[in-house]
This record gives sequence, C-alpha cells and structure tokens, in this order.
Amino acid sequence: MKEPTEQDRNAELEEWILITEAANEIEADIIESILDSEEIPCYKRYNEAGDYLRIYMGMTNFGVEIYIPGNLKEKAEGLLNSMNTQDDQE
Repeated sequence: MKEPTEQDRNAELEEWILITEAANEIEADIIESILDSEEIPCYKRYNEAGDYLRIYMGMTNFGVEIYIPGNLKEKAEGLLNSMNTQDDQE
C-alpha cells in the first residue's frame, strides 16, 4: 500500500466551501460537469427532502448546494461567471 503524500494529507484537511446553489438537479449536473472539466472536485448537497426526492423520483426541485475546496474558489468563480455571462448573451 502506498504511503499518502503531503499533498494527499493537505487535500483531506482542505476546507470545503459553498460556491453556488443550483435551482434543480439538471443545473447542478451542468455546474458539476464544468467544474470537473477543469479538474475542480466538488460535491452536491441537497436541501430539505431533495436527496430523498432525487432517489425516489430521479430529480429534485428543492435546490442543490455545490461545494468545492476553498483553495480553488477563484478558479471556480471565474468558470461560473463566464458560464453566466454566456447565458446572458444568448
């Protein structure tokens, strides 16, 4: 078994921050895909009964919070701002 590196230890201790809240599961998947394309790890947290509805019905409309490591905040905000700018132009 490989010994964890210093970078691995730092990643485990990294503070995760809320970067945005998506209105629904579809929007959350789009944001997750954009972040993933730039190798920014993220996780989704479902509001209210959202996680239950996602499992039971396959989607939720209660909102989905997107969290990322705090040290990647500026990079992620730049990506999301450019996404919003493109939406506004269309």
